[in-house]
Amino acid sequence: MTRLNPEQNAWMRGDDISALFKAFPDNTLRFVGGCVRNALMGVEVGDIDLASQLKPDDVASALKAAEIKYVPTGIEHGTITAVIDGKPFEITSLRKDVETDGRRAVVSFTQDWAEDAQRRDLTMNALYADFDGTVFDPTGQGLDDIKAMKFRFVGEADLRIKEDYLRILRYFRFLAWYGGAAKLDASALKACRENRSGLKKLSAERVWSEIKKILSAPDPSRAVHIMLTNEILEEVLPEASNAEGLSRMVKLERREAIKPDPLLRLMSMAAREPLQMALLCKRLKMSSKETQRLRAWSDSSVALDPHGENKEQLKSIYLGGKTVVIDRCRIRAAGEDDAIVSTRWMSLCDLAMGWTPPEFPLSGKDMKAAGVKSGPQMGKMLEALKALWIRSGFTADREKLLMALKLINR
Repeated sequence: MTRLNPEQNAWMRGDDISALFKAFPDNTLRFVGGCVRNALMGVEVGDIDLASQLKPDDVASALKAAEIKYVPTGIEHGTITAVIDGKPFEITSLRKDVETDGRRAVVSFTQDWAEDAQRRDLTMNALYADFDGTVFDPTGQGLDDIKAMKFRFVGEADLRIKEDYLRILRYFRFLAWYGGAAKLDASALKACRENRSGLKKLSAERVWSEIKKILSAPDPSRAVHIMLTNEILEEVLPEASNAEGLSRMVKLERREAIKPDPLLRLMSMAAREPLQMALLCKRLKMSSKETQRLRAWSDSSVALDPHGENKEQLKSIYLGGKTVVIDRCRIRAAGEDDAIVSTRWMSLCDLAMGWTPPEFPLSGKDMKAAGVKSGPQMGKMLEALKALWIRSGFTADREKLLMALKLINR
C-alpha cells in the first residue's frame, strides 16, 4: 500500500486541514487530484482539493456545524469551497456523468470512489489520499503511470475527450509541466489529434486559461511542438503558432534568468502584426490589461537600435514605452543568431528596465500663465516644446522651455 508521510508533507497537517477532516464523518473525505499527484512526484503542492462521499447539501451542513465558512462555488456540479483563514479548499462530492456534450456535464452523486475516478481525465489525477496518507488508486493505473511518467486518460481516451474537449489542452498542460522527455501514450495523442476540432466548441475563457497554464510551464517547448505537429496548435492559436519562436524565448530566459512570462512567450510565437493580434485578443476574450500589453507590442512603430547612442535609445524608450521596448528587445534577442547582437538587444532591454522616464517640466497652467489661450493652439505648442525637450535628451529644464515658449508665442 502506497502511503504519503504527513511528516514529510506539511500541507497535510495544518490546523485548517485538521479542522476540515474533523468536520466530516470518518472515511468520507479524501485529498484528490493534483495535491496527491504532486506529492508523489516530489513536486511542490499548490491548491489542495478534496473529495467527499457526502452530497453537497450534507457537505454544507457538516461545514456549518463545524463553524467553517463556505461558499457554494459550483454546487450544481457538487463543489463547495470551504474558507479557513482566507484560504480556499474545494470540496467536491463524488460524481458520475449522466450526460455530456463536450463542454459541460450533467452529473449525479455517488458514494463510490471508483465511479468518481472513472470520470476524471488522467489516471495520475484519479488518485486519492486519506488523512493518514494512505493513497487509493481506483483505476489501478495511476500509481504506475506516475512512476513511468505516462500521461494516459482514464479508460478510453476518445470517450474521455468527447466528455469535455478541454481535456485536450489539459493533457498538454500536464505534459508541459511534468512530461520532460517521457514517451507519449499513443492512444492519448491519437485521441487528442482526432478530436481537435472539438476545441472550437469551448468557451474562449476556458481555452485562454489553459493556454496560459501551458505557456507558464518552465519549458513548454516540447508540448507546444507536439501540438503543432499534430495540428492542434492551429485550432487554438492560428495567429501564434511559431513553436520555434517559443523555443528560442525559453533559451533566452535560461541565459538571462528571465522569469517565465506567458504573454511574452505568446508574443514570441506571433508576428508583430496589429490586426492579427487584435483578432487574437478579441477571440480569446483576454483581460483589458492583457489586451493592452499585447496590442501595444504589435502596434509599436518606434524604431529601436541596439547599436545606437544612449541619447537616441532613451528617446526610443520614452516614445515607445518601457514595457513595449522591453518586450520587443527580448523577442529580438531571442531570435538573434549572432550572440553579440543578441547581447546588445539585452543591453537595450536593461537600459529600459533601469531607466525612469522623466516628467515633462511644463503644464497647461504654465502655458496659461505665459498668455497662451486654452484650445488646439495650446496643444500644438505643448507638443512642439515636448519635441524640443526630447531632442535635448530630456535636459532642457522648465526655465529653458519657458524661454522657448516666448519665442514661439511672439
